[in-house]
Amino acid sequence: MSGFRPLEARSQGMDNATLTGKDVMKNIGRMFYVVDPAETSFKDLASMPKDGYIQQAMPYFFGMIALEWTILLLKGKMPRLNDGIMSVSHGLIMSLTELLTSGILFSGYMYIYKNHCIYELPWDSTFTWIMAALGIDFCYYWVHRAAHEINLLWAAHQVHHSSEEYNLTTALRQSVFQSFGAWPFYLPMAFFIPPQHAIIHKELNLLYQFWIHTEIVDNLGPLEFILNTSSHHRVHHGANRYCLDKNYAGVLIIWDRLFGTFEAERDDIKIVYGLVDQPQFFNPIKHQLFYYGKVLEKARSMNNWWDYISAFIKGPGWYPGTERLGDITFVDERPVRDVYNPRVNPLLHLYTLTHFAFVIIGADLLARSLQGMEQWTSLMIICYLIGTMTSIGVLYDKSSFRWLAELARCGLGLLYLDTLITVTSISSISLNYLFTGSAVISVAGLIFDMTTNNKQKVN
Repeated sequence: MSGFRPLEARSQGMDNATLTGKDVMKNIGRMFYVVDPAETSFKDLASMPKDGYIQQAMPYFFGMIALEWTILLLKGKMPRLNDGIMSVSHGLIMSLTELLTSGILFSGYMYIYKNHCIYELPWDSTFTWIMAALGIDFCYYWVHRAAHEINLLWAAHQVHHSSEEYNLTTALRQSVFQSFGAWPFYLPMAFFIPPQHAIIHKELNLLYQFWIHTEIVDNLGPLEFILNTSSHHRVHHGANRYCLDKNYAGVLIIWDRLFGTFEAERDDIKIVYGLVDQPQFFNPIKHQLFYYGKVLEKARSMNNWWDYISAFIKGPGWYPGTERLGDITFVDERPVRDVYNPRVNPLLHLYTLTHFAFVIIGADLLARSLQGMEQWTSLMIICYLIGTMTSIGVLYDKSSFRWLAELARCGLGLLYLDTLITVTSISSISLNYLFTGSAVISVAGLIFDMTTNNKQKVN
């Protein structure tokens, strides 16, 4: 989920070897940026592994999520399945769209490096590796800060902050559009840093940020002064007044300490997660898009051209008469609100998990087989997988058209069964049973809703 890795690296990269126990330990180390510089330095794009570190980390993402949720359950805390599924869905939607745009945004970096590189740092130097790591992390700080301080960029980044939970699934909740506003910040590195180093460290930087999205890690002592930790990032995700616009770091918290955006976690205030104005829906496509409408609505309410432009380029909380980032004094220091959690039949979780498992398998196999697939076929599969996750969100929202949409999706699944079978390890017979049974359930749900609505009208 980096938006950096170009198609060239996928089509010409080195095949990933069969995993050994030692390889598994190295992969786990990558999740914490614990790697050997020599093993993560590559001569060129063709020398890089075909599957990026993010793609290779998928089993570890889900393994760590399972471990975290087990610990939470043992502590008597019940994670919300609907929110977790939707968080992972946002990450998958981003990954699926990147299969179509992979490397396009990185072409600017490649152009500068090939044509205007000031000094070509040696690819096999530890100094180059360190400079790439620091450069990516420094640029990420400003990417992240801009995403909070420029309303148009916040329209994308708000997706990541829209979860009212703070667990490892939240790390995967990402925007489809954020990479489009992020890539210019990394371009200065192209004057010195080889592109393969930029790609690798962008992926390692993102992997590190996965584990900090948890409440089960408390305080890491002296490391809190240098590294971005769970404690620091909990503040960043808070909707409390003291949490707003703080702790933008990726790996090193020193950037926040240097540039005045650091805030330590407070013991006397319980952090409330989510957005200040929290959306009341799960529909992932709506989440990805709705805030752009809010930005335009705000701009249209302005009385002059400068204020109209400011609605796009100033902070999300800005209004005429306030400072650039707006006035946060109206935000409660101790927000009190109910978590959005429509009650549903517990059996619905079994239904959604079954189809969500199909999506995860399909997305992984699609990423691995994309090069040999026709463009129209891959586009159709991507749209279907995204449609499936959207339908799951609509089911959890208890939308009036939820079962009708689900029936249509199952019908399309049966109609294009031969195409969908190419991205799943499930047999055609089993997949046929899945969609047919789900269509029957959808019809039953549709009839039940119609009957219930009629009874309510009568009463």
